[in-house]
Amino acid sequence: MRKFCGLLFVLALTACASSGVKIDQAKIEALQKGKTTYAEAIQSFGKPTSNTVLGDGSRMVFYNYFGVQTHPETFIPIVGAFVGGADTEHSVVTLTFDKSGVLKDYSATEGGSGTGTGFESLSQNRKDVRAVE
Repeated sequence: MRKFCGLLFVLALTACASSGVKIDQAKIEALQKGKTTYAEAIQSFGKPTSNTVLGDGSRMVFYNYFGVQTHPETFIPIVGAFVGGADTEHSVVTLTFDKSGVLKDYSATEGGSGTGTGFESLSQNRKDVRAVE
């Protein structure tokens, strides 16, 4: 039984995953159109997940993030098939710089959803969407 509980604990630790760069809302609010430079943005946010230079010399920088956390009950034998699931979260921050490297515009989109298996999949709205680590 002890080994079984240890296995469940290890599975629960591996039940979350993330990819990309998650940007804190306070850092987004600190951006100033016409003032913040490309170098300042990179220093503040880190390396972007995508960086596009357009034909006119302007630049678009993207910070994409995706995270998923599996509900611990998913790993309970038999029971997990009926009440298991996962919560996801995603965000995209887009920064547009003019050809001199000054911020022209920015946008931030975020969202998430909960999924379930068995009985859990019947609920339309999850009331307790957990934070993804």
